Amino acid sequence: MKTLLVMRHAKSAYPPDIADDFHRPLNKRGRMDAPRMAALLGSIGMRPQVVVSSPAVRAAETASATAAALELGAGQVLYDERLYLASPASLSRVASEAADAVTVQMVIAHNPGVEEWLGTLCGANARMPTAALAALELDLTTWMDLRKGHGRLQWLIIPRMLRMEA
Repeated sequence: MKTLLVMRHAKSAYPPDIADDFHRPLNKRGRMDAPRMAALLGSIGMRPQVVVSSPAVRAAETASATAAALELGAGQVLYDERLYLASPASLSRVASEAADAVTVQMVIAHNPGVEEWLGTLCGANARMPTAALAALELDLTTWMDLRKGHGRLQWLIIPRMLRMEA
């Protein structure tokens, strides 16, 4: 059994001095939401063994905040350029490369690919606002077997749900 955690990057800013989409940083809300979502994982005892993120600044900052909140080591956070604005097929390809010893993997990427990927993996028609986090249970022994319709959506949490608690 494998668990795939799918996260959309946290809310980003549109600073006037940033000329391209790739370099957009997190805004204030994004900097608060990323560790809040990681704390949720910690509170339920779910720690990814590896986090694979898009290298776009907003995704990388989300991955960094998540790793810090979960006290993950530097070698547990990987950046893969194929995840920047990736299609569901590219997202699956990257996730399928995880070592078989990994039982919980987190992928941090962008919409619309993330929403489409969830639909591909488990049939969910789920909206993934920024910093949304979904957990899929996969009946796999090897990540290479990751394919369409293979997952079961266990839960999906959006940051607003956690902000309402506070």
